[in-house]
Amino acid sequence: MEYKKTPLTEEQEEALSEIWMRIENRAEVPQVGDSVSLTKMRHREGLGELTREDYLKVEGDEVKLTEAGYAEARRFIRNQRLSERLLSDVLNLEMEEAERTACRYEHMLDTDAAESICILLGHPRTCPHGKLIPAGECCVSGETSLRPLVVPLSELEAGETGTVAYIGTTDNARLAFLSSLGVMTGRPIELIQKKPSYILKVDENTVAFDDSVSREIFVRPSQRKRPPVKMKSRFRWGQGR
Repeated sequence: MEYKKTPLTEEQEEALSEIWMRIENRAEVPQVGDSVSLTKMRHREGLGELTREDYLKVEGDEVKLTEAGYAEARRFIRNQRLSERLLSDVLNLEMEEAERTACRYEHMLDTDAAESICILLGHPRTCPHGKLIPAGECCVSGETSLRPLVVPLSELEAGETGTVAYIGTTDNARLAFLSSLGVMTGRPIELIQKKPSYILKVDENTVAFDDSVSREIFVRPSQRKRPPVKMKSRFRWGQGR
């Protein structure tokens, strides 16, 4: 049986982020195995669990990033700095408010959400403070097409899974019909087939309906399938902001 790591708490995420930033403040790009002193760390809650889960290694007064810890810290930092850019550049929030809000966003964004923000902003290289934003897959490929995070069921491919985000109809009869089938906000689903009719797996049940109904069910896909890149973009990561 494959071992699953325990989901990180916000305090543990903050601890990994702090280690990353302390390494970075020494004018170094953080790498796996880099270490910092435990003495001055503000976020020490949960370090024991992070060590047991192999995110960190503690040697004396030094704490080191393992491969898993590096990957998680990098993700949090990327989320936070992209959020700062979004809040500052697009929503025009004052820096203090942008920082405060971004600190909440870094714990909420998944990879697809972060990449959608990155594409929207044109793959920025630095946050408003001039700190490096770790590159994502979208930066390496130079992807420029923005992938919606919520799409009609009709846009999913057979075999894709997701969660029902909302039902886009004010027809009470239609809502009652879908509810009777178990198709409700928050329910996990899997699209089995699209033709000749839509067949959807909801929990352990399968339900069928036509194309018009599928366009009223909006889903947050579990993992959006990226279309193949057909041509090279003019964008290059080295030319970002």
